[in-house]
Amino acid sequence: MSAPRGHRAEAIVVRTVDFAETSQIVHLVTAAGLVSALAKGARAPKGAFQGGLTLGVMGEADLLPRRGAELELLRAFRVSDGLRGLRDDLDRFAAGGRVLGLLRDVARPGLRNEALFRAGVTALKAISTTPPALAPTWVLVFEARALAASGHRPQLDACIVCGDALRREVVFAPALGGAAHRRCAEEGPRPSFPDGVRAALSRVHSDRWASFVADPLPPAAVRAVRALHDLFLPYAFEGSVTVSRALRRG
Repeated sequence: MSAPRGHRAEAIVVRTVDFAETSQIVHLVTAAGLVSALAKGARAPKGAFQGGLTLGVMGEADLLPRRGAELELLRAFRVSDGLRGLRDDLDRFAAGGRVLGLLRDVARPGLRNEALFRAGVTALKAISTTPPALAPTWVLVFEARALAASGHRPQLDACIVCGDALRREVVFAPALGGAAHRRCAEEGPRPSFPDGVRAALSRVHSDRWASFVADPLPPAAVRAVRALHDLFLPYAFEGSVTVSRALRRG
């Protein structure tokens, strides 16, 4: 039987746990999914990792699967971006933490999701390098990309229940998966969904990243979209969206 082959992957460090005297268990998000690995001697001052890996850095991981073991062996990690900007401002730090936490929760071992990984890379770089006032917007845009990458983008251009164009009495129905007429939404929270908020949410889910630098969302719009995402994300990522859209329309 041949020995397992090592491989290299671009990775984001989303969690570290000290193990034994000098080692770490490291959780990495890659384009190929979530990887858990053992970094032997990582915290040793003269080791290959120079004192240990830091949460929220990006780089190239040199990994070796171990037959019969859940943890791969992390042989080396070459940091390409230490994301120092995350650590010099509280707003950036908090925003980076939200992105890392969602990456860790959504990525799955062995389930390739390159769109999720690339969105994480872009969001962390943006949070680290742009003015701190933009940090809450980058979190929202990342969440929108994570929803799309996981197949949970909310429907915003028509009623999620009846499929008709949205007119009066429009609400956001997170339990159903998007915008709906009030008369159609019979379960879960149903906050009002005025045109201005719908336009802001649609922009977060469709515009390019650079557009938010040239034309930032107003603070009131950021707060409104934040409130809707806080309602919707638990339904989307905990499997609580009740019935598929196709079945509801049928």
